[in-house]
Amino acid sequence: NWFMAGIITFLDPPRPDTKSTIAKAKQYGVDVKMITGDHQLIAKEMCRMLDMDPNILTPEVLPKFPASGNPKDIPNTLGDEYGDLMLSCGGFAHVYPEHKYLIVETLRQYGFTCAMTGDGVNDAPALKRSDVGIAVHGATDAARAAADMVLTDPGLSVVVDAMLIARGVVQRMLSFLIYRISATLQLVCFFFLGVFMLPTQDYGITDPDFQFFHLPVLMFMLITLLNDGPLLAIGYDNVRPSDRPQRCNLRVVFVVASVLSFVPLVSSLLPPSPALHR
Repeated sequence: NWFMAGIITFLDPPRPDTKSTIAKAKQYGVDVKMITGDHQLIAKEMCRMLDMDPNILTPEVLPKFPASGNPKDIPNTLGDEYGDLMLSCGGFAHVYPEHKYLIVETLRQYGFTCAMTGDGVNDAPALKRSDVGIAVHGATDAARAAADMVLTDPGLSVVVDAMLIARGVVQRMLSFLIYRISATLQLVCFFFLGVFMLPTQDYGITDPDFQFFHLPVLMFMLITLLNDGPLLAIGYDNVRPSDRPQRCNLRVVFVVASVLSFVPLVSSLLPPSPALHR
């Protein structure tokens, strides 16, 4: 015969830096959702402690995994059907590994870049499917193998630090592309127009044997090499990470670089003023 002797309560609070880490992530445009296999009430209480949205849903509203068990059979309409639902809530409780996988897949289909943190075997499928899988400190070997990033110290604050470093790298890459494209366009267009279109007489050259501009190949290579010198400083540029997630728009980069190359090109092709002739 069994009888109740008492009730033992367990307290598993979040780490001291978790609340500030989530707030900092939201400040930089990253929305944080809670996905847990714990009870719904536990998830809501955890959201209250972390200042997250306490609207926690259960798996009944989530899509179903294909009966075949093959992820390739997942329809590509999950984002349209369930995307708004997942954005409107603070997370999900009572979930299983297949639910985590489907949540990540839905958000990716909806157009979001999705990162996932986890530590157990049940997190491995979602870690593998996410754009950035993060295995936290003390994760199992399965989670580590499926993740793109493995944390060696407790806490998640390093994730935000890595995000800011990555955004700084993106800013330097954009600076490199803009400078490289603009400098190349300016040099190529200037020498092309200078050789074939500009009469030497407009620049005060009266030598009859010098009818057009010409540039030795060695000199052109030297100018190009010297022009690459500022590229060394771009790698150490003091950039400011963007406040929002950033995507590389090559069309915008090319337009900006073209405008920046057009200005020095025009100034290089302008004939000298009469004051210089005198």
